[in-house]
Amino acid sequence: MKTITINRRKTTFFSELANQINDNQEALEKYIQAPFSMANFEQQIALKQKQFSIEQRTLLHEIVSKQMSAYSHFDKVAKNIDLLKEEDTFTVTAGHQLNVFGGPLYVIYKIMDAVRLAEKLKTTYPDKNFVPVFWIASEDHDFEEINHLHLFGSTFSWETEQKGPVGRFSLEGIERLKADILSKFGNNPEYSEYLDQFYKNGNLAEASTEFMMNLMGAYGLITLNADDAQLKASFAPILKREIETQFSEKEVAKTTQQLEEDGFHGQAMARPINLFYIKDQFRERIIPLEEGNFEIGETTIEKVDLLKELESHPERFSPNVILRPLYQEFILPNLCYIGGGGEMAYWLQFKGMFDQTGVPFPLVKVRNSVQWFDKSTIKRIDKLNLNYTDVFESIHEVKKQYVLDNAELELDFTVLEQKLADLIHELEHAIIAVDKGMEGYAKSESTKIQKQLDNVQQKMIRHQKKKNEDAMKQIDGIYARLFPNNGLQERYDNMIPLMGKYGPKEFVQAVYEMIDPDEKELILVLEE
Repeated sequence: MKTITINRRKTTFFSELANQINDNQEALEKYIQAPFSMANFEQQIALKQKQFSIEQRTLLHEIVSKQMSAYSHFDKVAKNIDLLKEEDTFTVTAGHQLNVFGGPLYVIYKIMDAVRLAEKLKTTYPDKNFVPVFWIASEDHDFEEINHLHLFGSTFSWETEQKGPVGRFSLEGIERLKADILSKFGNNPEYSEYLDQFYKNGNLAEASTEFMMNLMGAYGLITLNADDAQLKASFAPILKREIETQFSEKEVAKTTQQLEEDGFHGQAMARPINLFYIKDQFRERIIPLEEGNFEIGETTIEKVDLLKELESHPERFSPNVILRPLYQEFILPNLCYIGGGGEMAYWLQFKGMFDQTGVPFPLVKVRNSVQWFDKSTIKRIDKLNLNYTDVFESIHEVKKQYVLDNAELELDFTVLEQKLADLIHELEHAIIAVDKGMEGYAKSESTKIQKQLDNVQQKMIRHQKKKNEDAMKQIDGIYARLFPNNGLQERYDNMIPLMGKYGPKEFVQAVYEMIDPDEKELILVLEE
């Protein structure tokens, strides 16, 4: 496979804030610990080493050893589990929801970004150790966001009445979803059999771990399910502070206001208390009431009783999107968090909250983005004599330019537009010379004349488009393949068709080879 790149700013798929986090963190220094760079990891290592205690490290090693026990046959996994005991070992983390069969393509891109960054850090700081971690968002409750996947233009969904933290869901009902998916690979029985081995045992968190570790275990990946009583017990002092003082909302509100003053919008909304109370089949916000009590669903509870519950059952307290990053950085010896542009944007709201607790804010990095051009799409692009980067213009612009370049008669309006501009100038000058008060009238008439020329141009272009109807259909096909749902394919298409096309191990290795932690541009992969 061949790769080329295009500057993200030459596409319409990334916000200005996401682009700044990607390539100009120096302009955002008041919202982060330090700009992402290999050199700045030295300071980050010192900060984390000072803050992360032996007790925290021992607990983390115990939990990871337990959760990863089924995957210690991967030599790199076993080694990385042991390394977590060492004071000179640090993590690089990416995270995501528990989408069935891995979710959109970008999930594997961000995980591999963490793997490659850990390797690069080991080369840069050979006396330290670096472990890639995938944080599985097992406590999320947005089942509608994860219960489906897109394959070959169709959407397949898992239907279940379960509620609460999705990681605790049983796999009840998922066989129907699997049967529908496997039917799409009926012409590849070996691959269908491979997929069928997954999502058979355990809860959704365990099944998701099995799928990811099968793909990524050979690269030393560690997955972490933080829905754990011991880990939450270690974090309980901060949870108690949140209940008693509601500190996170205040700090996030300050930073969000500053972001907005700088022309950006906050991505995440802080609540008075950024915690859920969870049990199996139950997840409700903890809402403070004016009289000092708290509301959880339809129940009212006094503060003293809520704090006793925290002491006895810390596993029932779940950080939401605001506190989850703080929880993550508290329980991990983490140096850097990797995510998409939108995900990284909400991290900018959290620096003040981290400062209040003494937990080091990590370096943040926008993950690599990858656009996959299959052979069929490449053939269409080459046939139309387009450049691969042309397709990141709007489809209307590409069609218009194709018509201009391939018209039977040359449709170059440059000379005509210049003559019209001269005419408008002369017309306005003549009208104003008669009466300066007629300047508005002159502008109005000029606009009418310009619109007439625009209409003539559009009519001629539409006429030529009809003559190039086959080419227009080819362009429609290119955009439908590359930009499903009018977005990048990495945000929509699932990874398993590419795994079936190349082989699971071969596809993952191809991703490994194309991902580069230093790459700031959009990577275009061209099948050969």
